[in-house]
Amino acid sequence: MDFRLLSACGFALASSAAAQTTTQIALNYNFNGIVHAGEDGVPDDLAGYRSISDRGLSFAAGVPADPLLAPYSLVSTPGTLDIVHLGNRVTVDNGNWAFDLMPNGDDIGVQPTWLANVDQSGPQTTVVNPPIVLEASSRADFLYQISNGGGSFDVTFSFQSGGSTTASLSGGDWFGGIFGGTENVDLAALGANLSITEGGVNLSAHAGESITQISFENRSNTNAGYAILAANVFTDPMVLVDQQVALDYNFNGIVHQGEAGLPDDPTGYRSISDRGLDFSAGVPADPLLSSYSLVDQPGVLDIVHLGNRDTVSGGAWAFEGMANGNDIGIQPTWLPNVDQTGPQTTVLNAPVTLASASTANFLYQISDGGGSFDVTFGFMSGGSTTATLSGGDWFGGAFGGTDAVDQANTGANLSITEGSVMLGADAGETITSISFSNASNGNAGYAILAAKVRGTGDLGTSYCGPAIPNSSGFAGEISAVGSVFVVANNVTLNADQLPPGQFGYFLAGQTQGFFNPPGSQGIICLMGNIGRYNSVPDIIQGPSGSVAIDLTSIPVNPPRAAMAGETWNFQCWYRDVNPTSTSNFTDGVSITFQ
Repeated sequence: MDFRLLSACGFALASSAAAQTTTQIALNYNFNGIVHAGEDGVPDDLAGYRSISDRGLSFAAGVPADPLLAPYSLVSTPGTLDIVHLGNRVTVDNGNWAFDLMPNGDDIGVQPTWLANVDQSGPQTTVVNPPIVLEASSRADFLYQISNGGGSFDVTFSFQSGGSTTASLSGGDWFGGIFGGTENVDLAALGANLSITEGGVNLSAHAGESITQISFENRSNTNAGYAILAANVFTDPMVLVDQQVALDYNFNGIVHQGEAGLPDDPTGYRSISDRGLDFSAGVPADPLLSSYSLVDQPGVLDIVHLGNRDTVSGGAWAFEGMANGNDIGIQPTWLPNVDQTGPQTTVLNAPVTLASASTANFLYQISDGGGSFDVTFGFMSGGSTTATLSGGDWFGGAFGGTDAVDQANTGANLSITEGSVMLGADAGETITSISFSNASNGNAGYAILAAKVRGTGDLGTSYCGPAIPNSSGFAGEISAVGSVFVVANNVTLNADQLPPGQFGYFLAGQTQGFFNPPGSQGIICLMGNIGRYNSVPDIIQGPSGSVAIDLTSIPVNPPRAAMAGETWNFQCWYRDVNPTSTSNFTDGVSITFQ
């Protein structure tokens, strides 16, 4: 084995801790923007509550016992700062709620003593102490609200190394949803419900870095106030892979090229209410959408609709019996039953095995005031688990929209909500189906646009071990995580307990062996046609390393794809500094694919 190429490489992987951890971040709150017990009815209290616009959350009875909020630490004490505000209360909503100069008994309060500078539109920074070391499956999750039409904002993570990374989060208008709200600005009278958005940032690409601070800045909607309520950072050493879920779409509800202006096309676009997303120029290049697979072609079903177009919005947009040239179309041929309020189920063509750090993420919209819906995951074992996702009204936001119902004229922007479900409690289960049901707002249409599941699980069976110990004093070990379903193309090989700083690469073959090659201390556990993952991106460096392999092109001679029903064997060959040899091997892992 020629290690001259390996020794010239500088690629390294950091070692990881041994367990998953969720760290609740103590944010540097700068605003008292949630109504707690005793904070309503006193708009001029110098130390009291102030809205970031014309309304706010009501936690007067305590933090709600809701699954969305349960993993987070939210402020439950009156008279304290409880949100990170990104905005300017004096200019929000075109200045309608600028602070009064003197108390006058109306709904608008004076500037409180806790607000030294009313302009909080610049970066709002929290120092993370102690720093959080990121691992192979790390992410940051946030709870937030955006007033006056919604929008987006940036989150920047600064690292101990001096580097940083920035991601964008977005959400719709806060009006509607399932959480109690107040109105009348600072008077905080009970009002309409509000929504809370959960957004996540994948930080696995920064494994080995340590977060020292988190900053919020660059709001896209300068007429809105932004409230960041809470933040968590999740770390786990296990390698996880996102798998796109091919949803069983039941509705053509996104406007693609050539679909506008044809409200009675029997195979064309239909709104789930009075408007829809405009993808006529293609799927927008937006960070929220970039990690999902969305439909990008006209004339096909492109959303999972949960609702009834004939009854939504009080029946205002019921399909017409005959084409008459107005904005409302006839019932299309692709919609045999207009009532899609019952469970809408997708059977996964590539089941996903869950681990302690697994999540499921969804992109969706809710019309006519927002609301919530249930997501049920069916397991191969016969069991299931159900979670609830929620969102505000789809009006406003960062994405192009249409109006005029099925006519699909260019209209106001719309928002897209991203919701997450934590599935760690079901580690070891394998998801075989996902169902959407129980929409809370019977007057709304629900559009689920895309879904992905982050899953893993040890694959295959170890053989040919334990391996012969290397110069570190330990025997090198190989493991595999991902999916046994070849259609998922989701397998990552991991090697551990290698000599620190030494290079290696993975081998693959269908025939097992047992042979001590000359010049090596270890045992090669393969024979026959052996493939080598020895291109520069696949070379690893001890003490551990991981490579996501491509099952469509295993590098045997000639390269070929793995097939369902086949068994493939894998091993890691690595350089060692043992005085009597120049290389060693891990044990092997054997995987039978389905």
